[in-house]
Amino acid sequence: MSWAEQIPDIQFIISDGLNPRALMDDGHLIPYIDSLKSTLKNSGYSVSSKNIVIKHGRVRAGYACGEILFGKRNTSESKGIVHIIGERPGSGHHNFSAYLTTAPTSTWTNSGTVDHNISKVVSGISDTSLTPKIAAKQTKTILDRMFTVI
Repeated sequence: MSWAEQIPDIQFIISDGLNPRALMDDGHLIPYIDSLKSTLKNSGYSVSSKNIVIKHGRVRAGYACGEILFGKRNTSESKGIVHIIGERPGSGHHNFSAYLTTAPTSTWTNSGTVDHNISKVVSGISDTSLTPKIAAKQTKTILDRMFTVI
């Protein structure tokens, strides 16, 4: 990924995880991403124009991406990921979750420091459960809090 010096505040990562259908179903992934990116940009966040896609990725794969992408600078400036993962096969809902992680670049620099203890999750996203547009609003609210706390 070539950002030059224009490192975005937020990078989206998409992993099929345990349930690729959760991301492929009509009305799931695209409405969530489109709504969330639009809301984030309108609120002043810079968002990468390219998504990272990981086949069979799990939560910690997103942390590793954040370390590679944001760990080159050792500052107090916060950067974050929204890691979308297909989950909970067999539920009939084809749910996916969004794992949200923000940290100063100085934290992303230290390999293995970013982990579950500083992440939040919005789970159960699908057209038959927590709808993508409502989930996007919840995600934005949580990200606002996470960026403010740091």
